[in-house]
Amino acid sequence: MGGGGGLEGTDPPTGAGDLLTLPSDGTRPPTAATPPPSSGGGTEAGPGPQPAYGGEVTLTLTDWQPIEPERRRPAAGGGADLTEGLRELARCFAAATPDQAHDLFANAFGLYGARHVGTAPAPACADLAEASWWHGPTVRQHAGATPSGGSPARARRGRRLAIAPAPAPSAAAGRHRKPEPPAGAALPQGADRRRADALSAERRAAARMLLAHPLVTATGPHAQAFGLIRRHAAWLTERFAEQLGYPLTVTDSFARLRKAELGTGTLRRLTVHGRPCTPEQYAALALTLAVLLDGPARWPAAQLAAQVAHPGAAAVGESGAEAVAEPGVQPLAVDPEAVGVAIALLTEWQVLALSIPSAAAAPAAAWLTVNRELAAAVVAGCRPPGPQDPPAPRTTVPVAVRRRLVETPALLLADLTPLEREWLWESRTAEAAMLADFLGLTAEIRCEGIALLDPAGELTDLRFPGPGPLAHVALLLVERLVEELRPLPAEDEPAARPPAPATAGVPIAEALIDGILGDLADEYDSEDHGHDPRAAHWRRAHLADRAAFRRDLLDLLHAMGLIAPSAPSVPSGGEPCAARGGWTLLAPAARYAARLELGTEPSTGRHSRR
Repeated sequence: MGGGGGLEGTDPPTGAGDLLTLPSDGTRPPTAATPPPSSGGGTEAGPGPQPAYGGEVTLTLTDWQPIEPERRRPAAGGGADLTEGLRELARCFAAATPDQAHDLFANAFGLYGARHVGTAPAPACADLAEASWWHGPTVRQHAGATPSGGSPARARRGRRLAIAPAPAPSAAAGRHRKPEPPAGAALPQGADRRRADALSAERRAAARMLLAHPLVTATGPHAQAFGLIRRHAAWLTERFAEQLGYPLTVTDSFARLRKAELGTGTLRRLTVHGRPCTPEQYAALALTLAVLLDGPARWPAAQLAAQVAHPGAAAVGESGAEAVAEPGVQPLAVDPEAVGVAIALLTEWQVLALSIPSAAAAPAAAWLTVNRELAAAVVAGCRPPGPQDPPAPRTTVPVAVRRRLVETPALLLADLTPLEREWLWESRTAEAAMLADFLGLTAEIRCEGIALLDPAGELTDLRFPGPGPLAHVALLLVERLVEELRPLPAEDEPAARPPAPATAGVPIAEALIDGILGDLADEYDSEDHGHDPRAAHWRRAHLADRAAFRRDLLDLLHAMGLIAPSAPSVPSGGEPCAARGGWTLLAPAARYAARLELGTEPSTGRHSRR
């Protein structure tokens, strides 16, 4: 779900007809669990939709101000206005490039998960406000004596082909970490202490689940966590509203955290079978939701697919009444396969429940029951406040900055306004303790910015370092880039002291990327790696389509905040390409390289070039 949600374990639909085919044993697909009847007793607490961050003045989501003109999201009210707004949103999806469609979905629906790295520094290296990511402790080596003596020279080190295991965090650095109490504070004793710890751990686990999965159902894959969310609903509602400005709705059958806009270029993608959704699939999803909110409560499965794919056709519900397309509205036709993906996603989210008359019945006899309350919650982020709603409060500086801290791998001071920088730097210790208690995240503070790390490696929609050849080669690539490009201490002085932004990034020559990849290919062709299955796998991928392999590597590093386009990108065909200015290596990337060592060793690879 969210940016990393998908339909793993089910066959990709090829059309509306065979989308709903049941397994041969007559059992329901695992993603089609039927939600319990809604009690209607759910309440929504907390403020209305909150604004996203950005610039000196931040705008609320409900102001419907464009992030960029071509990414304007249409307004959608309630009732007929909501369904028409969803149809207009579908037209925007259909006209968007893949990258624009991903941004549009994340900002309109807010169904994205938090993204953090799982390798944390030693506790003594967490808060080093005067140290730089470029030269400070890394996940390879921890704080030690600063190299001294000799004249400044280009930093080099011996080649290694895999990152060393990160040291095990201390007991105080886990996901249930709590801040140390103030000196002299009375500590609960015995059974009271154990109860307080258990309560904090439960609340923290529930908050982490909602941040990772903004939509949790009672009978879905996270049913056990849903029990915790319901148990602590009042506390969670108050906490998310106060700290992040996220409204939380908890009913008997689902919990929905309404996240704010992330902006553009965040690479949060809804995936199906490991592949990002296409603009047409996003459009089909919006159209399907519009039909469900405006149609009967039960649909023949084939009829629903046909109605979404061909909106000009009449829809026949369980009662036999027909619903025809609105006059004067130009219908948007979408491919039946895209509609099949949309219906499968909504079934996985339990907005739709599949039922058939009997195990021997044909798939065409299947019916889909709509959970209208859950469908409305899914599109809640698309609805601006109505006349009866209280005005949405303005986003404060603390809320805007906290959102970026808890949703992204690293927050650079250079990306903040002067007011945001000043507040964050003055409040960094208190904020780190609060977020550790609330979400179990460890703050890594450096002069360039702050990264919230998850020692448990769970609170993320994208793992890095991670399994697989692509993640392995991406780690090697960023390590070599840091070796070649990080500024030396002498080059960085006199450095600006926080909260003034330090050197956050250095440009990367395109030839350097190609040269490093060539060197890595040569090294994996050597006898030392001749029998390494992982080496053989990525070597085949590299040789099969070098351009695609290179693109995927840079895409992963960009998504984790380790590199960034040097200039505003011009999306083309969904490729994560930078503008002609190339890429910039960002300071947090240095945490994956060895600690800076001064030397004069030149590059030895035959492809190496600056």
